[in-house]
Amino acid sequence: MSPSGVSSALAQLDYRGEVWRKLLHLFAMVIPIGYHFAPRWMALCAVLAAFLFSLFADICRLKRWNIQRFWTPVTDYIVRPKESGGFTGATHILFSGFVCLLLFSVPAATLAMSTIILGDAAAALVGRQWGRHKFPHADRSWEGSLSFLAASLLAAFVIPGLPIWIGIAGSVFGTLVEAISNQIDDNLSVPLVVGLFAHLALLSTN
Repeated sequence: MSPSGVSSALAQLDYRGEVWRKLLHLFAMVIPIGYHFAPRWMALCAVLAAFLFSLFADICRLKRWNIQRFWTPVTDYIVRPKESGGFTGATHILFSGFVCLLLFSVPAATLAMSTIILGDAAAALVGRQWGRHKFPHADRSWEGSLSFLAASLLAAFVIPGLPIWIGIAGSVFGTLVEAISNQIDDNLSVPLVVGLFAHLALLSTN
C-alpha cells in the first residue's frame, strides 16, 4: 500500500475497525492471566519480548521500512489517526505489562492490567456507539466511563490475593485516570496509577 493509502486508512478508523482493535486489545488479557500461571521471571521475559517486537513494528511503520508489509494489511486499519506519527496503544500496553510486573506485586499488577484491558475496551465500544454526554474539554463520555468502571470491576472481584475493597477502589481510580488522560496515553497512565495504588494498599494491609 502506498503512503497515501496508509494515511487514508488511518484517517478512517470506523466502528468496525474499533471493534477489531478492541478484540486484539482483549487478547492482551493473556498478560495478567499469565502472571498467575508462569514463574515471575518467565512472565517478565515473555512480556518484554512482546513489547520489543511491538516496538520494532512501530519503528518499521514510522520509518516506512519494507519489512512492515508483512503486518500492515492488519495494522493499517486498526491504528488510530493520532498514533500514525508515534507508538501504538499495543506498544504502550505491553510496556505497562512489563513495568507493572517488574515493580508491583502480582495481585496489584493483575488489577492494573485487567482494569485497562477490560475497561478500555468497554469504554471505547460503548462510548463511540452510545456516548451522548461528553465531558467538558475531553474526548470521553459518561456512558463510556461507566462502562469502563463496570468492566474493570468484573476483574476486581476475582483476582486471587486481592481484597475486594482494593479492587473496587483501584477500579474507581482507573476510571478517573482514564477520563482525564488526554495528553498521556491511558495504556500507560491507568495501569501505572492503579498498580501503584494497589501495591501500596496491599503493603499497608500486611
